[in-house]
Amino acid sequence: MRKLGLLTVLVALLAGCKTTPQTTAPASQAALPQTQTAAGAEQEKAPLAQPEAASSPQPNAEKTAPQPKQETLPEDANIQKNPAAAPTQENPPAPKALPQDTPVFEDEDLIDTKGRLLNPYAYLTPDASARAGAPWDGEQLKYGIYYTFIKAGTAYIRNRGVVDIDGRLAYLIQTTAFSATVIDAFFKVRDINQSWIDTQTFYSLGYGQSVREGSYKRDEWVNFAPQENRYYGQIQKKDPAPREINGELTSPVADFLSALYFVRAQKLEVGQDIVFDIVNREKQYPLIVKVLRKEKIKTPAGKFNCIVVEPQLRGEGIFVSKGKSLTVWLTDDEYRMPVKMKTEVFIGSVSATLLEYKRL
Repeated sequence: MRKLGLLTVLVALLAGCKTTPQTTAPASQAALPQTQTAAGAEQEKAPLAQPEAASSPQPNAEKTAPQPKQETLPEDANIQKNPAAAPTQENPPAPKALPQDTPVFEDEDLIDTKGRLLNPYAYLTPDASARAGAPWDGEQLKYGIYYTFIKAGTAYIRNRGVVDIDGRLAYLIQTTAFSATVIDAFFKVRDINQSWIDTQTFYSLGYGQSVREGSYKRDEWVNFAPQENRYYGQIQKKDPAPREINGELTSPVADFLSALYFVRAQKLEVGQDIVFDIVNREKQYPLIVKVLRKEKIKTPAGKFNCIVVEPQLRGEGIFVSKGKSLTVWLTDDEYRMPVKMKTEVFIGSVSATLLEYKRL
């Protein structure tokens, strides 16, 4: 049952492969996708509400009722520098206040991160007004999570803005997942995932996972230092103290969440594969993404002309069982917005379907 959060849908993008690492050429800003439209069809979208101001991002706000969506940046809205190098148990990151958070969507809840192990980058204050030219600038997404035809929960993907990490600008992408009220009584889900994506190469500078699904708890964060050919971080499950993570990098990589964004930044053509390296569960390996076809689909957020991709999952993963497949529908335009994700499970299927979206 520990398979409800949208994080697990995205984790499936890189789950399970156990092959020898390969080195791939970094993507460049020039690799941004060109506008593509299915022949003879205009992209149809549901009317959007007036854009709302970006909120000051923070993954550690107390759960509160929705507040008026008004931009509230810290007094010093300048991008802050990375506060710490690779922390260890003997030298943990200095305690700092997390940036203030407010909901983006009318009914969006916030997750209390008290007692969770966060990536040190989570204490940096993003510039919510920064634009670096990627398709997801200012993007906020809301999904329904469905087990076959039953709505099991709600998830959000938010571009929090841009932070400066040792002189490299990075997007902070955050997902949160909530089980439905009827499920909370016996299997409560409150998951947080974060990824810091280089604004030039679209490779990852670090990620964080904080999983709360029923009685299961797991916190993990990893930062990437490709210039030093290594990565480092911590993981904590039941043990009182976190375990250190260290490993060697043979090339720039994506993580479990940034893999989706790396694909979105590429030029997608039916029949042409996208190949790049990822790190997941302390392993580096190549991920092959098949570009299958073009298709028009209808969601609660509107009708969309889509291009359909399928990551090649060749082993056991958190969300996808061995031999199962994950399918992702991206809009066939300059945004490459994910409007649907679907995978088979032991019985039936689990899908994430776009309910609402905003571009600030």
